[in-house]
Amino acid sequence: MRKLAIISILFLFALSATLSAQAFRTSKKPAEDNFIIDYASFYSDSLDNKSRLEVYYQIYNPILSFEDMDDYFEAEYEITVRVIKDDRVVDSYTHNQTVRVDSKQKALSKYNYRTNQVNFQLKPDKYEIVATLFDIKKNKEIDRKLKLKLEKHGNKRPVISDIELVQAIAPAGEDYSIFDKGSLRLIPSVRHKYGQSGDMKLFFYLEIYQGKEKSDDIVVETVLRHHTKGMLYRDTLTAVFDEPVIRQFREISLADLRPGEFELFVSLRGRRYKKIDVKYKDFELVWTPQAMIKFDYDVLVSQIEMIADKNETEILKDKETFEERYNAFNTFWETKDPTPGTYENEVKSEFYRRISVANQNFSYIYNNGWRTDRGRIYILYGEPDQVDDYPIVPDRRPYQEWHYYTGSQYRKFVFVDVNLDGDYRLVYPYDGLYQRPDF
Repeated sequence: MRKLAIISILFLFALSATLSAQAFRTSKKPAEDNFIIDYASFYSDSLDNKSRLEVYYQIYNPILSFEDMDDYFEAEYEITVRVIKDDRVVDSYTHNQTVRVDSKQKALSKYNYRTNQVNFQLKPDKYEIVATLFDIKKNKEIDRKLKLKLEKHGNKRPVISDIELVQAIAPAGEDYSIFDKGSLRLIPSVRHKYGQSGDMKLFFYLEIYQGKEKSDDIVVETVLRHHTKGMLYRDTLTAVFDEPVIRQFREISLADLRPGEFELFVSLRGRRYKKIDVKYKDFELVWTPQAMIKFDYDVLVSQIEMIADKNETEILKDKETFEERYNAFNTFWETKDPTPGTYENEVKSEFYRRISVANQNFSYIYNNGWRTDRGRIYILYGEPDQVDDYPIVPDRRPYQEWHYYTGSQYRKFVFVDVNLDGDYRLVYPYDGLYQRPDF
């Protein structure tokens, strides 16, 4: 118990030293993006055969430079969205914004972000969208780009618009909002990730256009496919064209689906169930503590066991129902919260961020990154101050040395790729040249 308590204290200490540090990465996988863009196109209400292109962008606080203004922290940025055709700007939008928060934690928090939408009226053609975020205080630009093709109007048969994945929904208010569609206010899901807020539903919006020919009733088929397990959900609805455009807002429960990567397909089918048109969108149902409690509770407890003492671990293992496990999980993290009463538990967020980084960088064919020696050292101590990598050494296996200079004492860890399979085993400071440490 004493050993586990010491490890827990070390983790909490390491957290305070690395909250603002960049994530340590040994692979080429990108870190979670804090400035992202997406789009969806719909037929315009105008009579000139144009499309309404909706460009969505999301800006998270960690990508901005906040300045301490004594009473608050402030960031300033300018966002410019340009529509480019044949290397020529055909339309653009620019917006300046000042962001103020009352604490450094909020300035660094991934839970603080802004979502916005820009609409363009464009003729059918191929375009490139370039969104530029200019950090005024840092005098730095960041670009995000995407290419798209807007289809021609005037189809004979019914067609579907793009699918807009939706993050949040509310009734449209008296004041106009760029997010309003009819009687609903739809906030787009720019990141295409679901499950993080605890609301296990997939929301999406689309439009169905009748076409020039009068059609019999059309069947709308909706399918969810897991990227490896195939179809997990299917439903059908009948679309009756009382008007030239049918606007549909849909929701599908994700509560019984195991987290993973999915594709949403919406297709129109006519006589003899012949496919007329189809659109699809990728999305991810993310692993959250709630999902792990439901689907992988033993794994969740094994992760927490790295920083918990024996009594805390036994309490978690003793729970059987979902509610008991959920309450015990929350109670455990409440005792570790350095800022009780605030929205974010920084220790909890940092712990699961480190698990995510470990899985991105240290996973190999037989194991997840958090279970590996490098992954566990990273989770406990954070980003090393120095990494000496020796991939090719005569008469020796590849190895790495990790050095930690900050903190109360210097620490050094040596990892050896014993089996040449990418799984670097910790050999120092533990005794035994190739002895795997007992975590």
